[in-house]
Amino acid sequence: MTETPEAGEIDLDNMTLTGSHLAVTGHLRAITGPATRDLTRREADTLLRSYLEPGGFSDAVRRLATRHLLILVGEHDTGRRLGALALLSRMSLAESTITVLSPAACAADLLTGTEYKPGRAYLLHDWITAGTGRTELVNLARKLAELGSYLVITRSGALSPAVEVEHAWAAPEPGELFDLCLRAYGRRPGLRPDELTRARELALTLPTPAEVVRLAARLSPGGEPAGEEVTAWLDTKPPMREVLAVAALAFTHRLAEPAFGAQLARLERLCQEIGHRPAGGPLIGVEDGLVTFRAPHQRARVLGELVARYGFGLWQPLREWVRSLPGQGPAVQVRAAEGVALLARHSMKEARQEFLEVWARGSAAERVAAANVLSYLCADDTLAPEALGIALGWAADPHDLRATAAAVALGGGLSVRYPDDCARVLRRLETLGGPAAAVAAQSLRGLPRTGEVRGRRRP
Repeated sequence: MTETPEAGEIDLDNMTLTGSHLAVTGHLRAITGPATRDLTRREADTLLRSYLEPGGFSDAVRRLATRHLLILVGEHDTGRRLGALALLSRMSLAESTITVLSPAACAADLLTGTEYKPGRAYLLHDWITAGTGRTELVNLARKLAELGSYLVITRSGALSPAVEVEHAWAAPEPGELFDLCLRAYGRRPGLRPDELTRARELALTLPTPAEVVRLAARLSPGGEPAGEEVTAWLDTKPPMREVLAVAALAFTHRLAEPAFGAQLARLERLCQEIGHRPAGGPLIGVEDGLVTFRAPHQRARVLGELVARYGFGLWQPLREWVRSLPGQGPAVQVRAAEGVALLARHSMKEARQEFLEVWARGSAAERVAAANVLSYLCADDTLAPEALGIALGWAADPHDLRATAAAVALGGGLSVRYPDDCARVLRRLETLGGPAAAVAAQSLRGLPRTGEVRGRRRP
């Protein structure tokens, strides 16, 4: 269980506590850049090469051309972002680039705080503000029409009173999408007709377009493994001690062998699994003294299978064990944070309720772990806006202990993806006092100076 929450701020000068946080941020800075930037036509065309227009697309084109503002409303993973790009690519534009705006902007910000250029295209994906501001949105549509510019926004939920500028969005037909992706990606040599038939049948059962695209990509030349060996192994109903070993590894991947053994023993005691421990197993290996999965893709696949196959008997003790990991030292803490971020791909609700919210109210080490989870989420374009929304929610009350975790995250991976939003919120926290003020000041000092962030550009 978590330790008693510590009063006061997190000391970001304490390298024992925050070295992992700096390492996670540095890793993210090396692999990605700001989400708010200009997207070139070439980049957009590459993303759209496997795009299938869903029903109602032609009506959305007509409405955007008429109103200059359109909000695509639907569920996550229904192809809204690509739909927005496809719609904007149909418009008559002065320039072919698409400027990506921050998902944290409210309707008033979009109307009065954003400088739009004539004949330009703008995209705001996964809008995270609570209100839609009907009057501001209608006025924004008029403003964009006067400039000859276009803005497409995507958000989750149901249609609002701002129906003039909103459009219900749905996923394309999965079989047709699978066929289109195969034509776009090609097929790997040696793919048998029966394998292709089974894959297409599977595509028809998948819940989201993103999963259909990933399935087709795995059948292409150089496609990543699907992880069928994980499914096949779990289909044999292995003993619980073997399942616990792979579950533990999913949250402590590449931990030194003695340390992994100690953490696994703690989990086994919680599960009351006593007896002979299997040596390795088909998924677990040791590399340079570190315990690893035999193939990198198996880690995420194991988490997905555990969510789908196992219930309270496994997950209740596993939750308690994972929640305790930040207190086991920085090396364990950072691996646990990465594991929770991978879990969020399969169940954001589980990751947030059972780990993020608990850690954000916990000890200093736990709050840094929560910040590290948000940083890892920023590596995923789909989850990055959700990570920003969580941090902004924690930062809303500067006297809430969670605001200190937000201040760490806003100076970490979130600052790589959303530099302007993070600097703005950190400055606000710094001036409002409370436990988060000192942490915000330390995070601000660590932010790159203007112009140092790769690809940073204001719209």
